[in-house]
Amino acid sequence: MVPTLPVGSLVIDHAIDEGDPIPENTPITFKAELQGQEVFVTHYFRYIDQSDGYDRYMTQGESYGEGMYDTFEIHREDIVGTYAFHIPYLGRVAMFLQSPVALTMFLLWGFILMMEHMVKKWLSYKYPEDEEDLMKPKQRVKAKNVKPPKGRYLRGETPRHRPPSAPPLKRPSMDEIKG
Repeated sequence: MVPTLPVGSLVIDHAIDEGDPIPENTPITFKAELQGQEVFVTHYFRYIDQSDGYDRYMTQGESYGEGMYDTFEIHREDIVGTYAFHIPYLGRVAMFLQSPVALTMFLLWGFILMMEHMVKKWLSYKYPEDEEDLMKPKQRVKAKNVKPPKGRYLRGETPRHRPPSAPPLKRPSMDEIKG
């Protein structure tokens, strides 16, 4: 269909039902076997050949001469639809995205982005500059509307609602824990 449809165009078709007639000289898209692979081809539908006792749809490319037809065996079940419009060269992009090369490329790209994120995180980690920084107590962030945990407190920790003047809680012995 060159020059009307450049090779590699994405063709959008109108779906047709099994009983719908197809007007002659209408571009149709059909499945055909080409070099051992099933491909979609868009050519002009010319007429139905019934000489062998079954319907064979005769198609013709745009650059074919008068009386030259495709050698494809096209039957009604092979026809996908009638031509609506096309987007030049977008079919090549769609074919590439379905290829193993594209899958490999996207996986490699994802791996590189993940590694970049990990390296940035690793490089942004701040190491303490001297031993004094290691000995400094870390600042605690106070959360709002958080209740202290219930139960026994170990190592002299006290719940927030205890006054600072209260004596520290003592650590229970193993006999007290066992009950």
